[in-house]
Parts: sequence; structure tokens; C-alpha cells
Amino acid sequence: MSELLRDRQRQLMAYLLHGDAAIDAHICAGGTADKSTRLGIYANAYRKRLQETLDADHPMLGLYLGDDLCEQMAYGYIDRHPSQHPSLRHFGEQLPDFLAAAEPFCRQPLIAELARFERLLMTVFDAADAGRLSLDSLQQLPASAWPQLRLCFHPSVRLWHSGWNCVQVWQALRAEEVPPPQERREFHWLLWRNRERLTEFTSVAGAELIAVRAAFDGADFSRLCEHLLELVPAERAAGTLAQLLQAWIQRGWLSGVDQAE
Repeated sequence: MSELLRDRQRQLMAYLLHGDAAIDAHICAGGTADKSTRLGIYANAYRKRLQETLDADHPMLGLYLGDDLCEQMAYGYIDRHPSQHPSLRHFGEQLPDFLAAAEPFCRQPLIAELARFERLLMTVFDAADAGRLSLDSLQQLPASAWPQLRLCFHPSVRLWHSGWNCVQVWQALRAEEVPPPQERREFHWLLWRNRERLTEFTSVAGAELIAVRAAFDGADFSRLCEHLLELVPAERAAGTLAQLLQAWIQRGWLSGVDQAE
């Protein structure tokens, strides 16, 4: 690419993002519209396409905000975080952080969490694929291997902490129901892409939360049992973990096992 072409591209982006009119001198006259009008049409189309991307990525957030606030959010975000990647898939990556800091959205922390949840749904859907662990393959392992057994989660699996009832709001909006009022509540959600390539999520708590957290941190089977002693009597720890493993395998959360070193 020539340096002259780079300069023209920079000038065009400066116009699109900041209204810098230096590119105007390099636009050929012609047609019924003057150069400023033609540039304005291009700039409006550029911003509209970015707004449509945010709308498509965050449909429930858009419903929650309404048209006016959604437009304010989109144009404020475009000004603060212009697109830096060839793929629009990544354009909204910083939207949750923007909403957590920018007025008036930061006054309701649930808004940023709602955006973060919808981006997480996208991440789970786009995650790499892998095989799924079967119960038969696990049962074929020798008993001596179980204490050092380490679980490998499917690449789509994500564990996420929420401090507000944003998922309940998302569910109500998706069901075309009136969303509940914003409420500060602690939840842990596990999200994954199932065998039919559909995104699912569920809340996890109690013994399951302890086990899944430890498994994410790489704890082997013996250590997982030890972690469960926080809530489960010693004589029931191994059985509880076995039940959890069976449920996780059925849901497709696990892609395999490994031996901890």
C-alpha cells in the first residue's frame, strides 16, 4: 500500500470519527450533491452500520433501554471506542465497561451486567469445538486413576458471577414479559454450548459451585472431594462428586479427563 493511499485512508477515518474535513480537498466534484453532502451520507451510513451491529449483538439490552437511550448509548460508544478490528464481531467488546462508566447508564449497574451477559452468550456460541466426555469412557478408567483425575471442560463452558438480577431481566424481556425491578443479588451462572450447538445457561450454587470452581482451577478428584467437605460430610463427598460428574457429562460440560502431575 502506498503512503499516499494510507494518508487518504487516515483522512477519511478522521472525517468519519471526528468531522475533520481535510479529506474534502481530495473528493472529486460530480453529481447533484456537493462534496460535503456526499461525505455526510457516507459518515452517517458508517455510524448507522456500527449502531446496527450493537443492536444485533444486544437485542435484550436494546429493549431494556428503549429507542432513545439505545441510540444515545450507540453513538456515545462509537465516539469513545471507534472500530479497530476488521470484523464487526469484536466491535462491542468494550461496551460493558463503557456502560459501567458513562452517564446516565452507570447509575444502573444492571445495564452493564446485561450487556456483559449478552456478550458472554456470543463468546460461548463462537467458542472452539471439541469432543464430549462420555460416561462409558469415564467408567472404564481403573480405580487407581481416580484420585489424580483432572477434568477438562468443553471450550465453550464459562463460569460467570453476577451481582444483579440481570439474567432474570434478560429472560423476562426475551419472553416478552415485563422485566422485574433492578435488584442486587449474587448469582453464579454457568454457560455452555450444547451438542445441538445451542447456547444454554444455568445457575450454580452450593456443593456444585464449590466443585466446579475447584475443577476450573485444575484440582484433581481427590482435591475436589476435599473442597466439598466445606458443605458435605466426609462419607458423602465422593458420592456427591460422582453425581455431579454424571450431570456434567449429560449436559456436555466436559470434553475429557487428564492425569494431574
